[in-house]
Amino acid sequence: MKRGTSPELCVSQSDGEERPSKVPRRGSLSTNPEPLQRKHDRRKLSQPPSPCSPDHFGKKSNPPEHRTTTPISLTHTSTPLEDQIYQWIPAPEAAVVEEMSEPASKRSRSRSISTDRGRARSVSSDNSESSSARDTRSYAYRAVNYVIILETKGCFMQPSPAGPMPDDIALCERLLHQPIATPQGTLFDDEYIDRFYYALRNRSEARLLVDLHPLIMPSAENQFIRGTQGLRDVIDGYNDPWLKTEPIYGPKPQPDHARGLKWSVFTESQRRKLGIRPDEKSPYTAREDMYFPYLTAEIKCGNQALELADRQNMHSMCIALRAVVSLCQAAGCTEEVHRRILGFSISHELDGFRIYGYYPEFEEDKVLFYRWPIAQPNVWSSEDRWTCYRFVQNVDREFLPIHTDRVIRILGTVPDPNEDAPGVDTGEVESQLSIIGSQERPGYRRAASSQSRGLQPGLRMMVQTLQQQLAEQKAKEEKREAEQKAREEKREAEQKAREAEQKVREEKLLAQLEEQLAREKQREAKREAEQKAREAEQKTREERLVAQLELQGRLLARLEQKDEFK
Repeated sequence: MKRGTSPELCVSQSDGEERPSKVPRRGSLSTNPEPLQRKHDRRKLSQPPSPCSPDHFGKKSNPPEHRTTTPISLTHTSTPLEDQIYQWIPAPEAAVVEEMSEPASKRSRSRSISTDRGRARSVSSDNSESSSARDTRSYAYRAVNYVIILETKGCFMQPSPAGPMPDDIALCERLLHQPIATPQGTLFDDEYIDRFYYALRNRSEARLLVDLHPLIMPSAENQFIRGTQGLRDVIDGYNDPWLKTEPIYGPKPQPDHARGLKWSVFTESQRRKLGIRPDEKSPYTAREDMYFPYLTAEIKCGNQALELADRQNMHSMCIALRAVVSLCQAAGCTEEVHRRILGFSISHELDGFRIYGYYPEFEEDKVLFYRWPIAQPNVWSSEDRWTCYRFVQNVDREFLPIHTDRVIRILGTVPDPNEDAPGVDTGEVESQLSIIGSQERPGYRRAASSQSRGLQPGLRMMVQTLQQQLAEQKAKEEKREAEQKAREEKREAEQKAREAEQKVREEKLLAQLEEQLAREKQREAKREAEQKAREAEQKTREERLVAQLELQGRLLARLEQKDEFK
């Protein structure tokens, strides 16, 4: 029987098991603060002597003979000496029994660990562990060669030679300059902004996150609560580690603020296609209930703050773009996202703000991710005060529907895993059915022995299952073909309707043109008739004038003749 193990003598290991630690030296004052003699005397009083010790037996009794120990059976009858031995062995402490009864994974790992000198050394607490983790993450991004390592992974913190599509560049300009209604009564008002700025100087990232960041990138969920229905399917994440995905290099991303799509965006069939589950990792999942992130923000302060924030945003958005690219690769439509901006980021500290867009490019069998600079506004100036806020609002209003529709549309072309029999090939099923069918022919039934009779129910069940799977597969294929044929007929009908409508419009337009031409001819003829009438009238007036002049000439001649006669 094993003796009870004291908690002080247990050291928790990484695998969940416990082992006895080194026994402290008896001469150590740190472990034995009281005198050894007094402690030894107290032990003698509190613990009965061992039945096997010489002092336990009388002078006339001899010690028991040495025997080889044998396993005790369940029906073994203990002797008085064995009973005394069992009574002498102290029972295990309750705490040790309770701890050892738990599984290894649930045992406490925060107990003090004895060092080789007997002094207790406590395991690091949660605060120190989280602080160490933050230092580790920060150190990874501060590495001089981090940008170069990202480039070896296909992530470039610069635009590509081709750049994003012109439509997406125009989209970025609209997102940046499309006017919106800005909030009133905030610390960005003219009467407060100067004091607000000086109050934030030399303050921590947490202070900037609490006071300044909501004026740059407000919470989408809070906006939905206030009535913005377009943000129903958006979820915010604040300093949440992206534990459900794999990093590209270094630690897992943990953006100060991120936005993505909720679990409720997708139907059950779409979730099966994505293979997403709340308790498992997925290339489409960032953290619990956040899928396909489209906007991240990093807040920093101090020297080289924005460069560090840009690196973190680059890492986060490359993972977000990788999710969309993986979906396109599964659907076989990578051309839909080639050089298309799929997400944005904001890096800022107190004085500096940077806005970027991110897009993938496909080169042969490689996928490369690039960054497109959009703006570097100065929010403390009156012109750019609400630039970041306006950009975020326009992203939610104009880009978010594009992002959601793109994911849902591409997901619609991905085959449902439940539509095909999982793990069963159609050709293999048909071959198995032919083999099994040949075994059940009349000529083979007579040869069936008694040993194979026990397999008949299993074979029949297998045949029925395979036949059912084939029938379901055939029905689904026929349904798919019928739907495809119906879609084609619908497209043809729509095309014919469009062509007929176009023909009617053209005929109507031609008739309008002919009518307009006739009117023009009529107006022209009328103008010509009027012109001729005017010309005839003018000619008549001229003739009359000539006649009058001739008459006046004759009259003058007569008058002159009269004067000469007189």
